[in-house]
Amino acid sequence: VEYAYDDGAGNVNLGPPSSFSPDMLWGNYYLAAPGGELISEIAVAFGPTFPSRTAGPVTFWLLGDPDADADPRNATALARVAATPDVSGNTLFRVAIPPTLVSGAFFVGASARLVGGQDRPARVDTGARADRSWFFYAPDIAATIDSLAAAPFGTRMDDPANVPLPGAFMVRALGGPAATGAEAASGGALALSAGPNPAASATAIRFSLPHAADVLLDVHDAVGRLVATLATGAHAAGPHTVAWPVRGAAAGVYVVRLRAGAAVRAVRVVVAP
Repeated sequence: VEYAYDDGAGNVNLGPPSSFSPDMLWGNYYLAAPGGELISEIAVAFGPTFPSRTAGPVTFWLLGDPDADADPRNATALARVAATPDVSGNTLFRVAIPPTLVSGAFFVGASARLVGGQDRPARVDTGARADRSWFFYAPDIAATIDSLAAAPFGTRMDDPANVPLPGAFMVRALGGPAATGAEAASGGALALSAGPNPAASATAIRFSLPHAADVLLDVHDAVGRLVATLATGAHAAGPHTVAWPVRGAAAGVYVVRLRAGAAVRAVRVVVAP
């Protein structure tokens, strides 16, 4: 599922005024699916004059906001990826992030150090809803990312006092519902499940391949950090079982991800205290 407010046709570019040169963060706030969501990609469209020679590197952010209050100023960072965009206009630049579990709501955005009056990186679709798009200016976005309410300037794109042309940023997220073990096992020819779940000492990760494939089976914690790699390389068609000894892992929610060729499945595993 791709989360988006724009229709693919941006028509305005936004950046800081010439009076100062801040770190700018811009992005969109989305509600997660009931039961949680696994976000695996962020896509952003940039203005045609960005990146400029003077602009800093671009950081792509995923923030979680469990209270789903439609306000990212109390959200916290879950994942970040740095990359250099090589497209502009209405073409989306896509970056992959470790599949990261969010619940309630989440905010996805991009930030960069900009020259005021020159860099206008944020592509806006003025025909789209503006009440879920936000932007912030700060000396250092990374230093205030877990408390955006402390940024010197922040506003929503439907604020008439600060936004002459309201609209939605062309910032999107790719994700899908995070299935439990039983749900994942029935999800199609490529299947993945885990049990016991919750697990106290060990759990069996079971997967089935419709045809022979190179696989990557790994485990990430709730903020997307790699915890363990359980299987790699060529595997024959049919069922497979791999043990994950969870003893020693901190209690909480983990995401077991199976990548087989271009297909991906994921399942949540709860490690009991």
